[in-house]
Amino acid sequence: HAHASGGVVSPGQEARGLPDIAHCRSAPPRQCPTFSGEFEDCFGFLLQCRLAFEESPKSFPTDSMKISFIIGLLRGKALRWAEAKSRNSDFLSGSYSDFLEEFKLTFCSSETTTDIRKRLLRLSQGRQSVVDMSLEFRTLAAMTSWGDEALKAVFIEALNDRVKNQLALCPEPPTLDGLITLCISIDKRHRELLKTASRDLSPPSAPRPSYRSPPLDASEEPMQVGRTHLTPEERHHRFSKGLCLYCGKPGHMVQSCPAASKGRAHQ
Repeated sequence: HAHASGGVVSPGQEARGLPDIAHCRSAPPRQCPTFSGEFEDCFGFLLQCRLAFEESPKSFPTDSMKISFIIGLLRGKALRWAEAKSRNSDFLSGSYSDFLEEFKLTFCSSETTTDIRKRLLRLSQGRQSVVDMSLEFRTLAAMTSWGDEALKAVFIEALNDRVKNQLALCPEPPTLDGLITLCISIDKRHRELLKTASRDLSPPSAPRPSYRSPPLDASEEPMQVGRTHLTPEERHHRFSKGLCLYCGKPGHMVQSCPAASKGRAHQ
């Protein structure tokens, strides 16, 4: 059975609804990010380009097409580098492996392995979350040859004291991934507790006790007789003037009111 695109589709393939081979060959390469020459973006950029080459091999049958594809994504100082190199006619028609080696030497090697290890040892969580710190940690760790045990020690040292102290109470996970997962959990739980405590300790919008009158009975002071409850206006007046809500006199609050004490003593 001939497909409209010219490819031949097997009965089983047609039944499964799979695209024909010719369609797969014509699949466009993935969209890759541009690159401006920043060290921290170099390896990620080359990884995206490599994936494009592997996913669409028919789109890049020659080394020169791979080189042209990468140069088409360059911007800023990276493009200026390519412009300068293109004055040599062999630059665009040379081998891809030679181009890649020179590209890495120019843009991906501003930091030596020693520099990266120093950055890793200086890493500190500070006020950021363990999730954020672990992202930078993993990025740097991937560029070293250190094993899990060494990396675990470095990661623990980078934690802030709050997480480190809680971690000391837990059995140490056997793997680096397990350690990072545990620390993320500890940090997340602590941050949730801080939010809860902050809500519980938030001050009230107004001093509520000021609006509560103490229970009055037959032994209340003469000025209170017949007035079991203060009117809202009287309460506001006493509160705004700093007067006692029980006896209406200045110089003390209801908790230390002598008249209220006498009333309670007579009960």
